[in-house]
Amino acid sequence: MTREARAKRVLLIVFDYMGYGDIEPFGSSEIKTPNIRRLAEDGRRYTDFYAAAPICVPSRAAMLTGRYPRRLGLEANIYHGEPGLPTSEKTLARYFRDAGYRTALFGKWHLGYDAADGPNAHGFEEFLGFHEWNIDYYSHRTRTGDPALYRGTKLVDIEGYTTDIFTDAAVEFVTRAGEEPYFLYVSYNAALPPYSPPKCQVDKAARDAWVDGSRADYVKVVEHLDYSVGRLLAALADVGHVDDSVILLTYDHGGAEMATKGGFFHGFGTLWEGGIRVPMILHWPRGVSPGEVVQEPAILMDVTPTLLSTAGLFPEQPIDGVDLLAGARNGSRTLYWRIDLPTIREDWRARAQRALRRGKWKYLWDGGFEFLYDVIADPGERDNLLFCEPELVDEFRGLSEGAW
Repeated sequence: MTREARAKRVLLIVFDYMGYGDIEPFGSSEIKTPNIRRLAEDGRRYTDFYAAAPICVPSRAAMLTGRYPRRLGLEANIYHGEPGLPTSEKTLARYFRDAGYRTALFGKWHLGYDAADGPNAHGFEEFLGFHEWNIDYYSHRTRTGDPALYRGTKLVDIEGYTTDIFTDAAVEFVTRAGEEPYFLYVSYNAALPPYSPPKCQVDKAARDAWVDGSRADYVKVVEHLDYSVGRLLAALADVGHVDDSVILLTYDHGGAEMATKGGFFHGFGTLWEGGIRVPMILHWPRGVSPGEVVQEPAILMDVTPTLLSTAGLFPEQPIDGVDLLAGARNGSRTLYWRIDLPTIREDWRARAQRALRRGKWKYLWDGGFEFLYDVIADPGERDNLLFCEPELVDEFRGLSEGAW
């Protein structure tokens, strides 16, 4: 189903395991990200944007389908031998491919390890990247040393830093595409561990970068992401397509050890704001006014209908996301989360969590404890208003336990 076609070039850029306050448009003064700042200044910034989950697989699956993770049967990360995103779910790539767009993914997939549920099976005509939660930035091997960089369905050996490899591929794709319409998904593994900055391969005998790093290393990794965004913008400018391209930049979830969370509490793996509140920038000169700021809550499932709408396309299956270009909803929308993670190690004990947000209110059930916050007045979630709003708590508790 199509509307009058509009955007012919659509780019989705995703960062991983970073803090809300780690880029300039969302508060960073330490980490310099001038290209991302320029993207936000020339586009629309969403301050109350959320990941669909505080971990990779469910959040990314929701982003590419527009559906809550629970509907997809993907509420936890997956490992080798486990099924990935089923091909019965139509992804952004398949929508765009079916509409005549070229499609490509460069970077992290993490929604299936086999060809049957890999990127090519889900509509990406070109794929250079990996299936794991992460790979080493230089060797392109897993934590256990297995080779893991693929082109299509074949392992490949390419020298270089992964951020540069994926950016090189994206720039070449943009240049080669010329006037053809395309959907390009650039899914960086930065700033995940191992903590390996560019042009500085870590001596493994000196330290294990998978678990041992510094904030200085992290800053270099993030600033190199910004440099890479600048390269993508320059590639679009070189072919004359900055003004008629849609660019959406976001994270898949919040960060942890090295991240600056912008005043939010907790982080990766939790439903507190530090785990799920993420930046989002929508840049589209022909459809969005420069410098706009949107404070209405939105969520990663909204990426699917929003990007489709820029190209005049509609979802063909029921989805939970909404088109963010269709107008405000005046605080009436309710967003939901639930997660039940296993304990990963002795110093990282998980527990079941549920949460919802409607307007200024956020309800959180964390391991049997309940909280209610006004996250407009109290974004750091410090003042629990649970006993001040008993009727609201009863409603939210019931909704969070329901089928939503």
